[in-house]
Amino acid sequence: MKIYAYFLPQFYPTPENDKFWGKGFTDWDSTRNAKPLFPFHDQPIAPGDADYYDLRDAENLKRLCLQASQYGIDGFGYWHYWFGNGFQTLEKIQEAHLRDKGIAHEYFFAWANQDWTKSWQGDDKTIIFKQTYSRESAANHYKYLKEFICDKRYVKYKGKPLFQVISPQAVGALPYIYELENLLKRDGQSGFHWVFPREKIINLPIKDLEYSLVGYPPGTEMRHGFGMGTRIQSKLKRERILKTPMIIPQKSYLKAFRKEIEISEHPELDYFPCLLSGWDNTPRYKKNGFLITGEKSDLLENQFNIIRELYKDRKLPEILFIKAWNEWAEGNILEPYLYRGKLDFPASRIPFFRAGFNETDSEK
Repeated sequence: MKIYAYFLPQFYPTPENDKFWGKGFTDWDSTRNAKPLFPFHDQPIAPGDADYYDLRDAENLKRLCLQASQYGIDGFGYWHYWFGNGFQTLEKIQEAHLRDKGIAHEYFFAWANQDWTKSWQGDDKTIIFKQTYSRESAANHYKYLKEFICDKRYVKYKGKPLFQVISPQAVGALPYIYELENLLKRDGQSGFHWVFPREKIINLPIKDLEYSLVGYPPGTEMRHGFGMGTRIQSKLKRERILKTPMIIPQKSYLKAFRKEIEISEHPELDYFPCLLSGWDNTPRYKKNGFLITGEKSDLLENQFNIIRELYKDRKLPEILFIKAWNEWAEGNILEPYLYRGKLDFPASRIPFFRAGFNETDSEK
């Protein structure tokens, strides 16, 4: 079984960030500027040893890859922002990984094929860059991807380069996906192994693609609901009575996570569970955000226990995803952080979790 964690590259200045959020902006700005919005709200959270790293320094990426590997993370899924018309952003990190052959860590791309909005500061409606699709863009995209997918460290599944698409249901996305597939096959390879969020391919006419399904928390779990208390909070928010963020008890989230795993088995497709390493997006969305209570290590451990229980009598998934390694302003992190004056390091528990899985279970 492999474990891959998503990796946010938003920790170095870019011209786009400078233009729309201020010179030198990174996700650390949102993290540092967060404020507690109700009693006992654990904000701002701070990295252990005040490690506000700058990914312009290639040694920091190498260090993070080594740290993740030491704690049982087999590779990173880099969020990939390709908008079409020759434009992309936050691409320098995967390029640094590709260049540095001293980094043994595996990696793959998770293409966030969505409009670029001001969501870094809680505004999902103002569009900065429009996601576009065209044959020309697909050709340029493939040329860019080719060097990565030929790298021996790029994740392969069933012998094919793994490529995740977050919104395959978007208008124009599926023909674009087929164009990328055909371009790879014309190069003499057998195609990609695609990964799509389960709930986003319903009714999509997908044929002749090899693909697997994945959870995409916390959105997938939200569809199952978080209990009466959350419904009451939602109603109060709609009526503008509740002025604080939505608070999701960890126990309620875990019930929804269990339900998502239970209904996701498909007789013909692999399903890869995605565990959430915490959630609090109030640094971006302020009172319009929501959070899951408790320590991130506890949330992660409880999800691993659910996986262990539900797969006790059947074959373990070959891949588990964790969202994420370092999405600090949304509170899903595996890196060390300070929690109520003490250090919590969710990734440090992963070797213990892995040891709890019998390797022969993967052969059932």
